[in-house]
Amino acid sequence: MSSLNENLTAYPGHKLPPLFNMISLKNHVSDKLHIMLCITDRLWELVLQEIKNEGLFNDITRNIIIKEMENLKIRFEFWNIHGINNWNYTSLMGDDKLCVLRNFNLTKLFDPERAALIKSL
Repeated sequence: MSSLNENLTAYPGHKLPPLFNMISLKNHVSDKLHIMLCITDRLWELVLQEIKNEGLFNDITRNIIIKEMENLKIRFEFWNIHGINNWNYTSLMGDDKLCVLRNFNLTKLFDPERAALIKSL
């Protein structure tokens, strides 16, 4: 802990000084549930961002995503925020997040090789 107090880059990922510098890192218990929830949110955002970057975020693609979510029995919608031309979408909750990560057929959106690479993440 003393090395982290002296040098914030001593451990990868640290940006700020420890909030409780008297508690050793080996005595810290990570909140695995919330870490998993944040990771799944970020992965889904990255899938959508890749589609947008490829210029494929259109009505056809959004309908493919919605149909695949229906196949997984997950309620999912897109809606356009007027005035800023930005699309929002339904937030996935708990078990739905895991279901999407495990079962969403990415080959409907990407070529098989790219879909396999994304799935491996």
